[in-house]
Order: sequence, then C-alpha cells, then structure tokens
Amino acid sequence: MKFYSLSLGCAKNQVDSERATAELLGANFKIAKNSKESDVILINTCGFIEAAKEESIEAILSVLKDKKSEQKVIIYGCLSQRYGSELAKEIPEADFWLGNYKAGMFLNALGFETQAKLCKASPPKRIRNFEYPHHAYIKIAEGCNRACSFCAIPSIRGRQASQSIESLVEEAKQLEKNGVVELSLIAQDLSSYGTDLYKKPSLEKLLEALLKNTKIPWLRLMYLYPEHITNSLLGLISKEKRICKYADMPIQHASDKMLSLMRRKYKAKDLRNLLHKMRESVPNLSLRTTVLLGFPGETHSDFEELMNLVEEIRFEHLGGFIWSPEEGTAALKLKEELVPVETARLRLNALTELQEEISREKNEDLVGKTLNVILDSTSEGRTQGNALETDNITRILKGSGKPGKIRKAKIVSATSHELDAILLN
Repeated sequence: MKFYSLSLGCAKNQVDSERATAELLGANFKIAKNSKESDVILINTCGFIEAAKEESIEAILSVLKDKKSEQKVIIYGCLSQRYGSELAKEIPEADFWLGNYKAGMFLNALGFETQAKLCKASPPKRIRNFEYPHHAYIKIAEGCNRACSFCAIPSIRGRQASQSIESLVEEAKQLEKNGVVELSLIAQDLSSYGTDLYKKPSLEKLLEALLKNTKIPWLRLMYLYPEHITNSLLGLISKEKRICKYADMPIQHASDKMLSLMRRKYKAKDLRNLLHKMRESVPNLSLRTTVLLGFPGETHSDFEELMNLVEEIRFEHLGGFIWSPEEGTAALKLKEELVPVETARLRLNALTELQEEISREKNEDLVGKTLNVILDSTSEGRTQGNALETDNITRILKGSGKPGKIRKAKIVSATSHELDAILLN
C-alpha cells in the first residue's frame, strides 16, 4: 500500500508528520508521489488560530474533492483534536479523525493491529523531510502548563510532557548520523523544559548533554518563554560556539495592563531588563519575537508602549499577529472593550513599518563583515542569526558549495530581508 502525507502548521507538527511517515514505512507501506496515487492520505492539521483552521479545512476539502472510493483519508493533529467529533459529522467523506499523533494510531485505524502494538511498544525513528537534509527540528516537550488567556494550546495539546535528556540525546545522535548539521530545539515553552520530569528547569542540562554527546555544529533555540532565562543559561549560550547566538522569545506585548490581561507572568519592567541583559550577556545575539495586537482592552497608549519597546530593544526579527477570539480561551470572558479589526490592522501596519526600518538598518550594519553561513542550497544560505524558513536569507553572489556546508562569507550588501555575500573558503 502507498500513502501520501500532508503536514500543515508549525514545526512541532512537522516532527509528528515525520514520525507518522516512519510508522507506515515500518509497516511496509510505500510513499506515493502525490495524493492521487496513494491508498492512504494523511493530513496533519493546525487549529491554533482562525487563519490556520481555515487553511486546514481548505486542504481537507481539496483532497476530498478528488478522493477515490477505495482511498482512506486520515485527519489528525490540532484541528482534529479540537473539533474532530463535530467535523466528522460535517465532513463524513474523511474516513478517520484521530486527534493528536500517538504511536501506532494510524496502523490501528487501518486494521493492522499487530503492527500497531509493535509500534506502540517501540516507536520507529522519524523519517525526516529531506528538502533540507542538513537541518532538523527536535521536539523536546509536548504541551504547555501556561494559562495565557489568548491561547488554546493547553486545551489541545495538554499539559507539558518533557522528553528525557537520554532519549533526546539518542535522537540527536541518530539525526547527526543522518547528516544533520543544524538542530533546532522546539517546544511550546522551551525554557520550562524539565520542570515536569526533573522538577526544575533543565534546558541548560539538555544543551550540555547535546554538546557533550554530539558534534552537531549549530544548536538553535526556538520558542523561549521569558521565565527561566537565567544568567547561567545565557552564559552557556555566550561561551559555546556551537549554540547559535539566536533566541526566539515571543513577548506578546509591553504594557503592564495588556500583559496582565494576557496572563503573561511578567511585568514590562522585568521584560525590558531581561532583554537588555540578554543583549549584554550574549554578544551579537539575534533576537526574534512575536507580538499580539488588538487584544481586548488594548488602547493607543498600550500600543505606544509596545512601539517604544521595539524601538528601544531593536529586535532583529519580529512577527505581529492580530488577536482572534478562540473557543475555550479565557480571553472570551474578558469584559474589556473590543478593538475594531481595522484599528488592529493599522497598528500592525505601523509596527511592521517600524520593524522593516530596524531590520534594514541591522542588516546594513553587517555589510563588510565576515560571518559563518550555512548553505541551504548552492545559491542561498543563512547566518547564525537567521532560522530556516523563518528569517532572512543570504544570497551567494560568488562562490559555490554543497548544501549543509558551513562557510565563511563576506556580506557585501543588504535589504530588510536579505543579505548578499561572497564565499571566502
């Protein structure tokens, strides 16, 4: 039998899709070139915000439009976990709505109970997306213990469940054997890693174990929460050349009132101090953040506080989103005045314009410098300050090399989102 896999949403979903691929390949299924040639179609969905839900529904309907009677369509992931029972009634053409990924669930649904039991007892290694064979995500924890009022993730993915350091080291070693030279650590709340398993934050210990037991050149930290960013952790990031000088830390806002309404457990002053400390502790640190605009109760004064922080900290990368009401979140119970969508859009546009200027200036400051660049193709790469498929690219104007190689490159020109470089070795 042949199967085709479609993965939507975040990098955490991608890891689950890679595990699903391993599960079916381990049961002697074959990968189909496209959905039309497959016997089984897997669709890993996202249900985090309204736009993601719409994208998932569109993808499901597109696949079902051409579905043959003998084909089986399996929907899983966040959207299915959140709305599976309702959607099964509205879209009966799909054969299975299975929710969040668990080892063996596809085989069990398809009637391969013996193989499913073996899969549950000893889950197969994930089979990665080989568009970028030199890069891999490693999901160090599932779920989240935070209670942010805008977020439905805890109700979809459950409470935090950290993977053991030993299992993550083994996974990283296997990825290294398969040619990975950049490993991005992901979780819903990276800085809280280990608080459930080891009763204290253990990201630093995990990093030390990865450094000791692998030789992977670049380790990248994604989805940090401002809490548990210690001096010791920053010191490790600063001194270890193999840890990218990069931190992805969504702050959401910079007004005390908004942070309180969002149930973020820090004050604006503490956030400002932390960001400055991160800059001081880790030279050449590239900071990425995400903010949420138009949340109930946000005034122009609150928005100005956020703009002031962005001007002060000068993030290398910033993503902005407009709040959308999500079922099951505490935000729906707030009595604060709703922000008109058009007002939220205007604020997002103003913030984006400011960030474009900052990003351009930051990139222009790199012109003339020699930096390490990892090649994602023969003509494009990234510096340590840029995550794959998220941040800026470095275009190679002169010189060549194989994808996955880390090369010295001189930056010769820049825009807000691109660097131009000449390879030196």
